[in-house]
Amino acid sequence: MITINSIKQYVTTTLLEGSTDVLEDDQDLLISGVLDSINVMKLAGYLEQECGITIPPEDIVLENFSTLEQMHRYIVERTSGNSHKR
Repeated sequence: MITINSIKQYVTTTLLEGSTDVLEDDQDLLISGVLDSINVMKLAGYLEQECGITIPPEDIVLENFSTLEQMHRYIVERTSGNSHKR
């Protein structure tokens, strides 16, 4: 199972190219400008690959991808068979 820390590590090392900025689990990464729409798509692809799931385009919304906590919760729901939850 993927963890919040592994998502955070991917964001900082890959998407932010090793940035030393500290990301909080509940920080809004989109509004704060940490992530843009292209990076969100890259992150969704990473999560699909790591978790063996498909993320439908309609699920790539603020409610699921604004914070590390929301991303993790979404992935846990998808991988536990509760993909209908939002």
